[in-house]
Amino acid sequence: MIAIEASDPVEELQRENEVTERLLERLLEEAQRLRGGQPVPTGEISAGLRLLGQYLRLHVARLDLGLMPEAREVAMQTCFAHLDKIVEDHLEERRLLDEAKAALLDHEKGRADSSSRLAEALERLTQRDHEVGTYEGDYPLSCLVTALPEEASKRVAEQFAPTHRELADLDAHIERHLSSAGGKGSSLLAVHCAHEGCEARDGAHVVPGPGGRLELVAPIGGWRVSSQKVVPYGNGTVRIRVDFQCPRHASVAPGADLDATSMAVWADDGGPVGPSSIEGGRRPSTMLRPLVPVPEPA
Repeated sequence: MIAIEASDPVEELQRENEVTERLLERLLEEAQRLRGGQPVPTGEISAGLRLLGQYLRLHVARLDLGLMPEAREVAMQTCFAHLDKIVEDHLEERRLLDEAKAALLDHEKGRADSSSRLAEALERLTQRDHEVGTYEGDYPLSCLVTALPEEASKRVAEQFAPTHRELADLDAHIERHLSSAGGKGSSLLAVHCAHEGCEARDGAHVVPGPGGRLELVAPIGGWRVSSQKVVPYGNGTVRIRVDFQCPRHASVAPGADLDATSMAVWADDGGPVGPSSIEGGRRPSTMLRPLVPVPEPA
């Protein structure tokens, strides 16, 4: 779903709640998989939480700062309690989101019982956010659809205008994130063994990693991944040659191990990994953008 400038800002806020609901459904699915003992890529959860936080920040600013001042001028007396409640609800949403991020960090560090605690944190977050979105639609937004005068609606729309592009960008990232089946947010990478004369082939995977990174995972069954020289470029990227060795030749492969290499790419880019730019060949390589700028070569 791509953001479309709504003719009515209240309807736009309701649409944003629908988008948020889809993110919550994915996070709840991941919580249920964790409860069932199934592996869930931490990067998949991290991407969902990051997108949810960014979307809620934008939605809350639009509602609390853009709509609320106009709403309080025209709302019926019974509506004021609803307006006050959603301000409190937004603070609670932020607290629960921070708790979920902290639980994810513990899970990434492998702490005891971190999987079940992360599942609980995700369940609390998704349940509460679902309640808040439903409440907004059923009460304050519903009453304001008819109560907000046309001139006031135009002023609110003007307040929303500067964030339309940011909203559209987030919508696109969310659509990408949700477009892959849960637990399968990876890109298949066809690889050949780099050992001279060996024709072994298999499939590696690029999967979402924590913090907006990507992780390169070797094929199962004893394959090894090793990196060669890192070459910096002046456009904020580095080129890393990555070699794959089949189980037969893994023990004689040179270079540093990269069995679970974290590759920094567009840390602010939400959503799952798209089609990989690394295609088959004996010595596949990729262009990566580092989180920390790489100095120009001397």
